[in-house]
Amino acid sequence: MADRQLPSNDIPIADRPMDPNRMRTGVPGLDTLLGGGLTPKTNLLLYGEPMCGKKLMAMQYIYQGLIEDNPGIFVLTDFGYAEWRAKMAHLGWNLAPYEQSGMLQVIDCYSRQLEPSLQDAGVISYADSPAALSSISMHIARVQDELVKNFPQHRLAFHSLSSILKETDSATFFRFMQFVVGKFRREGATAMYLMEKGMHDEKDVKMVEHLMDGVIEFDAGKMRIKGLNMSTDTWYHYYITDQGVMVRI
Repeated sequence: MADRQLPSNDIPIADRPMDPNRMRTGVPGLDTLLGGGLTPKTNLLLYGEPMCGKKLMAMQYIYQGLIEDNPGIFVLTDFGYAEWRAKMAHLGWNLAPYEQSGMLQVIDCYSRQLEPSLQDAGVISYADSPAALSSISMHIARVQDELVKNFPQHRLAFHSLSSILKETDSATFFRFMQFVVGKFRREGATAMYLMEKGMHDEKDVKMVEHLMDGVIEFDAGKMRIKGLNMSTDTWYHYYITDQGVMVRI
């Protein structure tokens, strides 16, 4: 186990104040580390190898918001919403009430590659592919415009940036990221973006990190938080359970 160090402000974790105005992630241990959760309008990158738990953390984050009457948006590029929904149902997280109320909105950038005839229906909007950046941007803008009429804040999970970067050149991808990150912040979104470790040039990873307020890096059953007033040298063990991700502190 890695040596444990105190956060940079030298306040023991157990004694750190829990800010009720922060947005809880729903991840036991992580919210304690963050002093209650994420500051509203934070853009956070989850960076790790495939199947490390970052997708599950994003699911917990969105679901925690829904049960607290805080709407959420999924942007999906690696698989369709039906599969995502089934994964959440397997964990006991029922999305049906939030679909019916419109609290949950989905931009599916994957399924039309398999079924081109799919049409927008209910809470689901379809983009043709992860490379259809203009379409993705317009769908996001439309959905956010509706949410901000009734809610001062909302959550967003973007799974994953790697699929978009794989389908576009770095310059196009960076322009897209500058647009969405800025828009999310202006519109009151607190967003998690997922990115696969080991798939991209280091300069592209740094380019994304530059736009973020913080990064959670996953590595072999450990995670560390960069930014967000946390010590970048402290690694914490985490576990994947039948109730989601849990962080040991």
